[in-house]
Amino acid sequence: MSLSVFEMHSVELFCQRPPGACYVICDEWHYKACLGKAADRQKARAETREFLEIAELNHRKWEEDRKLVRRIQKSGWLFFHSARHRNPDTDGWWVIVALLEEVRRGKLLAISGPRNGLFPSPYRSTPLRNLVARTGSHPDREPILSVQYDPATWQNELNAARAARAGNRGASTLLGDAQPFEYAPNALSGDVVELAASTNNPRYAAKMLGYQQNTFSDMLHAMKQYNKLRGDNNVIWHDDGDVEFNGVIIDNMHSWAP
Repeated sequence: MSLSVFEMHSVELFCQRPPGACYVICDEWHYKACLGKAADRQKARAETREFLEIAELNHRKWEEDRKLVRRIQKSGWLFFHSARHRNPDTDGWWVIVALLEEVRRGKLLAISGPRNGLFPSPYRSTPLRNLVARTGSHPDREPILSVQYDPATWQNELNAARAARAGNRGASTLLGDAQPFEYAPNALSGDVVELAASTNNPRYAAKMLGYQQNTFSDMLHAMKQYNKLRGDNNVIWHDDGDVEFNGVIIDNMHSWAP
């Protein structure tokens, strides 16, 4: 059974103290995109502060949960901590410490769970109706779930990203294994809202999405590694951040912003 979008981009942490407590860790972007109008950022931030107060009581248990540690490593949140290179059998403490640091920095939210209780009832009326899911597979035949988010939501995120990075200047060399390609404005099917707003050129994609070249290169490397793509696997970017591979939307580049 395919995972929901929120399951794919969040992790549940179960607490021993207080007994039965549970928190869902996710980034704010996916929290807002998945819950839509039901998302309460002020409440989520208050719950995040509460989570940090009790984390010290529970972190040792989380460190010993190898499955949880591996799930956090695969999330991509700790890319700049080099968490993927850690051994979950011996370095669980390090991964949990890095995760808590990202929560303290405000990069991640800790929402009082459990995860399946965050959506309003009935389930069919939740904001997930704005997500169009299609199944596909990676080159190694591993099943995946791809999503196309509500264009209006992503356009707001794109505008915010562009404004935040409007003052950035300069460029650097792209990843050695990421090859540039020609601009292809009409390479996609009718599933995309704005057909002309797309490119398979990493340099243009960085500019289109509002990132410096060196930052975008790091994001590209992390995104391809997470989705098990090779460096020479060609992808197409859309101006809402969608990443398409072999006709399937596999990710969103804004999810990999530092």
